[in-house]
Amino acid sequence: MSLPDPLYNEIDAGNLESVRKNVVFDNLFVGTPFQAKLRRAGVWDPFLGGSAMVEGFVYGRVQGAAVAPGSTVTVTRQQLNTAMKFFPKAYVAWTPLDDWELDDGSGSGGVINSGPTMIVNQYQILMENMVQTINTMIEMDSFRHGQSKGTGIAENRILNSNGLSEALNNGVDPSWDGNYFTTYGSDTRNGAIGPALNSVPLFLGNADGSNGQIDFNALMRMWAQCTVTGGKPTLGITNTFGFVAVANALDSQRRDVNLKKHDINWESLDFNGVEIYADPLAPSYLASDFISLAPTGGKAGNNYLIDGAGMSTQTADFTSPTYTTYLPGTTTLGSATGSQVPSAVTIKAGEVLMFLEPESFKIRPTNKKGWNYGLRRNPMPNNVSMDALFMRLGTNLYNCQPRHNCQAYGFKA
Repeated sequence: MSLPDPLYNEIDAGNLESVRKNVVFDNLFVGTPFQAKLRRAGVWDPFLGGSAMVEGFVYGRVQGAAVAPGSTVTVTRQQLNTAMKFFPKAYVAWTPLDDWELDDGSGSGGVINSGPTMIVNQYQILMENMVQTINTMIEMDSFRHGQSKGTGIAENRILNSNGLSEALNNGVDPSWDGNYFTTYGSDTRNGAIGPALNSVPLFLGNADGSNGQIDFNALMRMWAQCTVTGGKPTLGITNTFGFVAVANALDSQRRDVNLKKHDINWESLDFNGVEIYADPLAPSYLASDFISLAPTGGKAGNNYLIDGAGMSTQTADFTSPTYTTYLPGTTTLGSATGSQVPSAVTIKAGEVLMFLEPESFKIRPTNKKGWNYGLRRNPMPNNVSMDALFMRLGTNLYNCQPRHNCQAYGFKA
């Protein structure tokens, strides 16, 4: 658009611009309940130092049997417990800082953005934006994985948090992102530790891989998968569009497990003790039509909500593994694990729902203030006013008891 000549007429030159002081509308970031609910559950566990985060767990039992009195038995020692290992991950947001324009609070800069003519403190906007950028990356990473590319894994995310698609898996069936993870916490699933770290993904689509519908029976199945292992799921996370599908499923039943009328509270849905929340950044096929999820990724972009690998949580089609057994009660080849994943078809992941036991998670930010949303300011050589500003966080998010949690995908809103 070309500018008028002169820039201001006599009316404009004699009046102040109409601006609401200290008000800037956020048209990029969105609210995210997942991390907030975990923190409220008390899973915030500062990382005090060391090369890794180690969590012990029991995976076996001692020998025992019904025997005749006086019998001789062979007594052998069997390993009962071991540990899993996770590593701290570094998240950084950065921006140039020109102290000709802005003041960082020291009073040494801000020739332009200062004084009574300052409508909005641009330095404050930078600080809030950097915090939101890091929180958004961590929120989105919490739904993905933190492993390198390999068997069953299509992309390298070794620098990212060990999130839910990795945790809620059984080493055989694909999670919502199309990957399956034969290891977790550096332990091999289905090896010496057996199924101790397994959570079976549940596919709610059709035998041809197309999207199905979530219903009351599917919700009960998810609840059962968590509780049969001793889990107590109290938190449900899904995208806003997944929330719509769950709300419609419950509304069509108008009942809970006690056959009482189901009254819907739109802040959350209460299903059998599981409070289900809508998270706009949770995996979804439809959400990218309405919020700025990166279509192809890239760390350099500034108009898209992206995770720590420059990608989004939009679900995409993938090909399921080739299985040699039949899905129970059908003539369709598929997984024998109860996941309902059909063999070697194009899977449409659609919307995703997770039933979670918050107490089984850990969020591990460092206790070192320089890497706990700490700032580092580096002068740019020979530049009279410009510095590089970095905000840094060392953390990880992982689950200590995957079998107490589950995921379901393949349904549509």
